[in-house]
Amino acid sequence: MSSRLVFVNNSRETFTPTHSGAIATCIRSVSERALLDGVRPTIITRAHSSVLQTVPWGSTVVLPAIPSPRSGLVGNVDRAGRRLTGWARPDQRSYAKEVARVLRGEALDSVVLSNDPELAVYLRRRFPTVRVVHWFHNLEVSSDRFRRMYAADSGIISMAVSAYLARAVEQVYRLTPGRVQVNLNGVDVARFAGAERPERVPVIGFVGRIAVEKGVDVLLDAATVISDRGIAFSLQVTGDTNWGERHRNSYLDSIEARITSLRARGVTVNMLGHVTHAELPAALAASDIHVLPSRWDEPCALALLEGMASGQPVVASATGGSPEILAGSGALFSREDPRALAGDLERLLRDPVLRRRRGVEALVRAQELTWQATWQRLDALLEGNSR
Repeated sequence: MSSRLVFVNNSRETFTPTHSGAIATCIRSVSERALLDGVRPTIITRAHSSVLQTVPWGSTVVLPAIPSPRSGLVGNVDRAGRRLTGWARPDQRSYAKEVARVLRGEALDSVVLSNDPELAVYLRRRFPTVRVVHWFHNLEVSSDRFRRMYAADSGIISMAVSAYLARAVEQVYRLTPGRVQVNLNGVDVARFAGAERPERVPVIGFVGRIAVEKGVDVLLDAATVISDRGIAFSLQVTGDTNWGERHRNSYLDSIEARITSLRARGVTVNMLGHVTHAELPAALAASDIHVLPSRWDEPCALALLEGMASGQPVVASATGGSPEILAGSGALFSREDPRALAGDLERLLRDPVLRRRRGVEALVRAQELTWQATWQRLDALLEGNSR
């Protein structure tokens, strides 16, 4: 395919090695595989206040800082304007204008957007000859105005990170069944696999943001149940409230209270905090069972894929796309059910042979889900929609 390809980062996110989320990881990983095929993508992103945006090949366009939402009477006028125009936020519209300004100077074939359906509509109207792919990483719910425009524009190519999410998007946007193509996230197995785990008291690990939707409390409550049963284990919690930044809130307070209670019971709990992209493999190698206890519908969790790639047995809540990602290679429990989670963990803690077998099964499944495959599916999707 042509090398004139642009990835536009989500309007709410930045693109840094240390302070970015899953969307930036997806863009970076797919772009690196595109390079291997002779495609040199450009990445457009908003600026971070203090951390530099970097990619190995240097093709990054960093837009100026976008003004924060205004307050008072002016803020009320802004909100009224959004109700009329349908934009989700004033900074989203500003971002769209900046992206269009940059693209006017580009000779390009395709633009891939992430979690910005409004921006997909906007760019299609300004660049009707350019292929616009909208990559749904989550169920982004736009205003009725933009949903209607999105559904009416058959030229927007829609892609989602799981079949679960693709079908949900089709229902919410009233799209023809099958219009949203499925392109599962990937994982770089070579980065995570191969770590030798020493003989030790088994370590149950969590990786992710400390947020209500991630269900860290469910895991800690399950740990309390296991502790009551006299089973030896320790816990490792990797992550912070917001990608390298700790924001005090009532949920964090409740998590810290649970951890204090577990420690009082004699359970070792290691809080690693935020780790960088480069540090994550070592953090995963330090645990023996990987848990994704999310209470929300995870579309295609990178934390789940990375845990599988590290060769650990995986236990996940049966939400969103997690069942199709695991495909039988891990245990599933009902969301917000700490006792069910405790039962799955107890079986693994008591049986080292089962732990090893389930770890191998998770790794084998992860080897089927590579970033190279994600890039190839995107490439084929663009080729299939070439003009």
